[in-house]
Amino acid sequence: MSPLGRPRLVDVADRAGVSLKTASRALNGEYGVAPETSKRVFAAARELGFRPNRLAQSLAGGRPSSAVGLLIPDVADPFVAGVVGAVERVVIDRDLQVITASHGNDSQRQRRLTSALVERRVDALIVMTAPGPIDYLKPDLAHGLVVVALDRPLDGLDVDTVTVDNEAGVRWAVERLLAVGHRRIAALALDLRIWTVARRVDAYRSTLTDAGIPVDEALISTEHDVADTQAALHQMLALDDPPTAVLATGHFVGHAAMYAMREAGTSLDLAVFDSMDDVDLLATSPLVLVASDPDRLGQLAAKLAVERLAGLQAPPRQVILDPLVSDRVDESVSPGPVHPHIPEASHDQP
Repeated sequence: MSPLGRPRLVDVADRAGVSLKTASRALNGEYGVAPETSKRVFAAARELGFRPNRLAQSLAGGRPSSAVGLLIPDVADPFVAGVVGAVERVVIDRDLQVITASHGNDSQRQRRLTSALVERRVDALIVMTAPGPIDYLKPDLAHGLVVVALDRPLDGLDVDTVTVDNEAGVRWAVERLLAVGHRRIAALALDLRIWTVARRVDAYRSTLTDAGIPVDEALISTEHDVADTQAALHQMLALDDPPTAVLATGHFVGHAAMYAMREAGTSLDLAVFDSMDDVDLLATSPLVLVASDPDRLGQLAAKLAVERLAGLQAPPRQVILDPLVSDRVDESVSPGPVHPHIPEASHDQP
């Protein structure tokens, strides 16, 4: 077995009782291998949990570098792009390759991409997951694959995880809007299947309830499209009792709120999550800004992965970062802890 415990081609050959060359030819479907021999080789590969090293094959003739796979929703999202940049800075500094793939929040596409990355023998996966279980990675974890969850926990896997306290950020934002007299606060969100989005909408509801204010479902939009979100806010503004403030739970719905208000010729107090550096939104002077900060998230997730690759043996670590906040009510900014507490762990070599 390899130092990480992941089965190698030589282990398959030994289990099948064939030469290394024969095992390679069988797994690659080359001619000249007897059917019974191929069956033994494939059976050995299944028993050992062996996956072919596609990365080494693609770099045949050169020295293959260690690689980290990075699974993301969509690099076109400015928040996600910030995460990618932060991960790359940490990983590349340690002479590791980064292979990035976008799943578009499609669980089946994520499964295909995950399989492809593992077959390329990446040493670690940093995953900003699509909705749905990802427990199909359990065999690869058992064979030494390092997996770190970024921004969203992984359904079905207990691994190192870095998230932001989404509930605290939304609660703070809604309470600031309540503090200046708002009682009709609209909430805009995209795709409640996403863990972060669901947590933010739940926090909006609970904060209003705790303040003794009934939750009006007519003021909540959970459309899957930005244009539909924009239209939903137009409909809210046409209500007999329209909203006087808006909570945008993400970057794109923040834009939808801004455009809808411009088209309606009105200006409502706006609280936005994850848009600290967005020039268009800053130009509208939102009353409240809350941010996860992709740089913090990406750097910390990458560092946790690098520690595991260096041999750290410890129970899975759950790191929850305080959100960053900016408040125009009193012009205050609270950056949260620069160095979040990470549960201590043994750094003994395996």
